[in-house]
Amino acid sequence: MSAGRPDRPPLVLKFGGSAFADLAGYTRVARYTARRVAEEERPVVVVVSAMSGTTGRLQQTLDVVAADPPPPAAAMLLTSGETVSVALLAAALDAGGVRALALSAAGTGLLGEGPADRARLVRADPEVPRSALDDCPVLVVPGGQAVDAAGGTVMLGRNSSDLSAAAMAAALGADACVLFSDVPGVCTADPHLVPTARTLPRISYEGVRRMSRHGAKVVHESAVDWAERGDVRLHCRPFPWTAAAGDGTVVGEGPEAAAVVAHKNSDVWRFRSARERRAAARALAAEGLRGTEFDSASGTYLVVPAGVRGAAHHLAAARRHDDLCLITTVRADGRAEHVLVSRTDADAEARRCHDRLYPDQPSTPAPAAPARPKPRSPHSDVLLVPPPAPVPADDGR
Repeated sequence: MSAGRPDRPPLVLKFGGSAFADLAGYTRVARYTARRVAEEERPVVVVVSAMSGTTGRLQQTLDVVAADPPPPAAAMLLTSGETVSVALLAAALDAGGVRALALSAAGTGLLGEGPADRARLVRADPEVPRSALDDCPVLVVPGGQAVDAAGGTVMLGRNSSDLSAAAMAAALGADACVLFSDVPGVCTADPHLVPTARTLPRISYEGVRRMSRHGAKVVHESAVDWAERGDVRLHCRPFPWTAAAGDGTVVGEGPEAAAVVAHKNSDVWRFRSARERRAAARALAAEGLRGTEFDSASGTYLVVPAGVRGAAHHLAAARRHDDLCLITTVRADGRAEHVLVSRTDADAEARRCHDRLYPDQPSTPAPAAPARPKPRSPHSDVLLVPPPAPVPADDGR
């Protein structure tokens, strides 16, 4: 294929960390990419995440060194996992006979503003990646990264590779963007938690945005915004991929849908008053941290993803309830119903809520399996030795 500027817009593919649960994953993705390049006869932009578990391990190590590191230092460390994935996939493509150009954040054309470790994407410049495509028809780029006005690398938040892929697809005029992950598509509940969860063949932009806004790990909410503005269809497909071209979920023109979200990886905070909670929620939102506000008979609450750096000082007036978990039912008409349950009952409650939403399930559903932990690559420590012990306080001697 010619490296000259193509008549057709590129195909944009995004591979999440689950695709790289082992080193053979880079070879599998390289082979798939090579096949798509040959079939499509157009350029391909491949957006990659870090190996599963890598960013979490980097965060743990950073926490040992400093409780509140400068955002640029945090971004420099936490984006290194994607950089490793870019290099490994480019090497795997070259080994398979496919010439590919490995790019840094500066090569994406994405511009971010705000704190370097959770910047907001404000612009996608198509000329930057187009210039690279003039030199090479296959680009490998890091997900979740951009540059700021000074040219420094910034992080677009956790799990934001979807955002990079959708924004680049929109900027380059692509009509579709394929997002590969470890679930069958956009589902009515976490299929690892609720065996009877349905995979939706189609869903509207607003439908999936609403699910994401209420905590579902489907598609990054801002990715949906960029895709809709650019008229890009998002095709959410499972990894490993299947032979059927119509599998997964197409996000674009489609119906709304109801879903159940179990906030198992979030912390529940109770405030003394709704005023204090609103103030904390506003302060978190100003730093790009979204929480779920709700009231119940037992108090006024804010649910925030666990382990989010920078959140603690905004929550000083609240009490954390480690024994509680929030279950949210998102109705097709946009209504959201929240219920707090004990963590030990969260899985069963999520299934009960889903059964009420979709009562016409098979009379003998598959037995519920324990929720599967997020896979972690055995190579996710490639940048690290085992977590270091805390540095002892300097006694002045």
